[in-house]
Amino acid sequence: MSNGARVRTAGMAFALAVSATFVSLGTGALATSAGAASSNGGSNTTMVQTAAATKDLSAATWWIWYRPIASVDPVKYNDYPEDLIIPNMCESLFKELPGQKTVGNLASSYTQPNPLTVVLNLQKNVKFWDGTPMTSADVVYSLKRNFVTANASIYAYTTAFEDVKTITANGPYTVTVTFKTPNLTFIPELASLGGAVVEQASTVKSGANFGTPQGTLECTGPFKLSSWNGSSSLVMAKNTNYWNTADAAKIKKLTFVWPQDPGQVASAFEAGTFAGGFDILPSDILPLGKTSAGKLYVGPNSQAMEISAMIVVGTKGAIANQDVRQALSLSINRSQLIKAVQYGVGTPAYTFAAPGYFSYDKGIYTTAYNKIAAAYTNQTKAHAQAVKLVKAAGAVAKLPIVLSVMGGDPDAANQAAVVQQSAAAVGLNVKLKVVTAAQYGALFSDPASRKGIDLVQTTNYDQDPDPLALYNDIALPNAISNFDSYDNPAIVKLLTEANGETNLAKRAALVVQAQALVMKYMPWIPLTFDPGTAFVAKGICGVTLDFSQMMGPWAASVGGCK
Repeated sequence: MSNGARVRTAGMAFALAVSATFVSLGTGALATSAGAASSNGGSNTTMVQTAAATKDLSAATWWIWYRPIASVDPVKYNDYPEDLIIPNMCESLFKELPGQKTVGNLASSYTQPNPLTVVLNLQKNVKFWDGTPMTSADVVYSLKRNFVTANASIYAYTTAFEDVKTITANGPYTVTVTFKTPNLTFIPELASLGGAVVEQASTVKSGANFGTPQGTLECTGPFKLSSWNGSSSLVMAKNTNYWNTADAAKIKKLTFVWPQDPGQVASAFEAGTFAGGFDILPSDILPLGKTSAGKLYVGPNSQAMEISAMIVVGTKGAIANQDVRQALSLSINRSQLIKAVQYGVGTPAYTFAAPGYFSYDKGIYTTAYNKIAAAYTNQTKAHAQAVKLVKAAGAVAKLPIVLSVMGGDPDAANQAAVVQQSAAAVGLNVKLKVVTAAQYGALFSDPASRKGIDLVQTTNYDQDPDPLALYNDIALPNAISNFDSYDNPAIVKLLTEANGETNLAKRAALVVQAQALVMKYMPWIPLTFDPGTAFVAKGICGVTLDFSQMMGPWAASVGGCK
């Protein structure tokens, strides 16, 4: 789920004050999916993809949020830039289609002869860009790269991979994976970059340079790497010998860029410089909702996969007190925060699993969510309860709570200011600490960098549409996103049972029991669920609008249209 690599930071420079005036979205070309917060009266849509492309393009430029891609090594980072770019070049064994249906890709299918074994059946006609056939040896090598310490793969610390016992080739097109304990999250995780396949020979030859501009990359995808300078842009060229001819790329040359100044980004979209982009900056929602240069899409809340939250990393002082964490959460009026800071886009979050994760037994998850959310329904009562909890905590509640924020994003700065002001209103003392992007990233990998910090502001996601995957990563001991060493035997028991439960209703029942316990301790403080956003220029079609864009070669379907 997240270390620093998987985190989309709500980076900040908090010099800007929060506006007391709630913002209207205006009346431009804003397509608002059903359920998304909007005051513009725009057309509602539940689209997961725009109309199909009808013609090829010689070139296009795509905007990427929030930083340059750091590596083209599929397992090195698991974050927005890498997850949106690399899958178009380095495919995974499985992929998600729009609508978030996991299907076979480089693995045509799989069987599970028993709860501890998965057999992957590979496509037989796949070739790498250099013409070399892909075999089971390349797949075994690629999967095992997740466990090589020097590769620093985030996936090795997810429950899906942590439970892996052996990975072996059985003939040229069959791979068998065995597990220490029953594992139901492994196949969905193989649609992430943890399941991406690279050519073994060229990767070994690149050595320490693999993933850098100096290394060689050989994959199987619809695009191949053309050029990358490590800073200003990355260029992909259409793979004219792509094995899956039905899904061949429609753009001959696709360039990714990542300027972040809100005014510059909006102006470039309005000028037609960018064919499109995802995760539109909140402050660009107003101008892009009005422009005639294209259409701004706000996805339905029912598909939301992202959560804006504060991660508890402090293990002493005020934040270590459970009453203080509950009080801080209760103090925040999330509906007003969404209106003031996010321009009306999003919904309040009172757990960690957004509705987009409810891929099975939605009723069980929705009922459990509503029960937890009830404590926040009346903000006056919630505020009073927060004051009561602060008093109950005693002197420790007066100690400062340091919230770390990354410099550079005025929208997220406003969010931090809302949290600070809300905390003060119930008697808590939140201090904001601005850090650089490099320092921010270190917070998730270097415990020493977290010294003196209690909370880290973030926007986060998991690609597997299952609440179980989220809570595995947040609440199990030593899990990748358990930063304050939380260890509750009751939760461990529930999640362990859920990981081996094939009956979906029973699995959901176990997960919501664990969720109730997790939310009492609150290792993260949830703020908002954020639906996907995208801007698509006129004349561009075939753009994926839901979170499956992070789990497959979405750019192959993008092309021209009337």
